[in-house]
Parts: sequence; C-alpha cells; structure tokens
Amino acid sequence: MSATRVLLIGRKTMCLEGLSAILAASPEIEVVGRSADWKEGVARAATLEPDIVVVDMVHCGECGAATPVACVTALENSKVIIVGLPEADPGIIDAFEAGALGYLSLSGQSAEDVRRVVATVAAGEAALDPRLSAGVLSRMRRLARSTGPGPAHDTTPTGREHDVLELLVAGNSNREIAQALHVSESTVKNHLHALYSKLGVESRSQAVSEAIRRGLATP
Repeated sequence: MSATRVLLIGRKTMCLEGLSAILAASPEIEVVGRSADWKEGVARAATLEPDIVVVDMVHCGECGAATPVACVTALENSKVIIVGLPEADPGIIDAFEAGALGYLSLSGQSAEDVRRVVATVAAGEAALDPRLSAGVLSRMRRLARSTGPGPAHDTTPTGREHDVLELLVAGNSNREIAQALHVSESTVKNHLHALYSKLGVESRSQAVSEAIRRGLATP
C-alpha cells in the first residue's frame, strides 16, 4: 500500500515544522512539500497532486486566502485538513460545508491524534480533533435547528448520485470516482454529502451498508 502524500501550506513555520516531523515519523505518510506562500502552495498542490493538503489558517489570510471556504474551494482536487482555528470559530463549520474533511486545533492533541486524523481523511471520511468533535457537532446541530423545520425533501438519489453510490460501494476512492465520472473531487464530495443526508448516515462505510440494505447499489 502506497504512503499517503501530504502537502503543508501556511506561514506559521514552527507549526508546520512540528506537523512535518510528526507526519514524517509514520511510514504510512509522505510529506511531499511545505509552502509559506498561498499561491505557491495552490500551484504545488496542482503539480504534486497530494492526497491531502493541510492548511494552517492562523496566518493563511496573510498568504492570500481570506477564509476557510476560499482555502477549500481553491484546493478542490485534494482532501483538505484545516489547522489552527479556535474551537468556537464558525469557519470550522464553513470549511466542512465547503468540502473539507479534517480539522486540527493543534492545542494539546497528541502526535497519534494528528496521524489518526490524517489517516481518517486519507480514507475519505471526515475527522475532527477528538477533543473537539462533540462541541463542533453540537454547534452544527444547533445551527440546523435554528433554521426551523423546512419542507420535506426527496430522499431518492439523483442519477449522478446513484453513479457515485455504485462506485463508492465498489470500493473506489473519491479520486477514482472523480476520474471515472470526469468530474472534480470537490464535486464528488458534494454528491457524497447529499447522499449522506438522503441515506441518514455520517460516513462512507455507513453509506455503503445503507445503500446495499435499501437495494440502491450492488456489492
């Protein structure tokens, strides 16, 4: 099995050096580069095609991307982990809604926690700093409740969502699904988020099980 290729972007040098050392200590992770300049980082992401891009948001605004959403959108062909935002920052939720798959606070978590988040995101599933998961998910639920009840929505996958589901059940990664359907990985992520909502699940494995149970896809 090939190593997960990771690119780091951000201006907080000590933070990136620490992350690089933590990740490089794992034989399952390869740090393919670091960039302190945002535009350079985006260009390197396009050239290197890393599996994951870790973006330090503490100084990212100085690099050129003002918001977490801008970061995620610009890096649509890679899985994105946002780093450094405080627990209460609404940008965390914004980033996940835009397609980010991981979040690290870098405040008190262990090296193993960092590697676990990277491994989870590499598998195509969402991952939060374990100490903050409950708090962030609670805020997301409160946000959903604050919008009030809406009209009933169709829970039947669209034709393209069904295509994504079939490929997901067959064991394809987001990148492989994107290549098969000739779309970006960001588009695949959006379809997956829609499918999770329609299936009432929270992860790839649950989506696969539920799709098979409902007869929506063949294993």
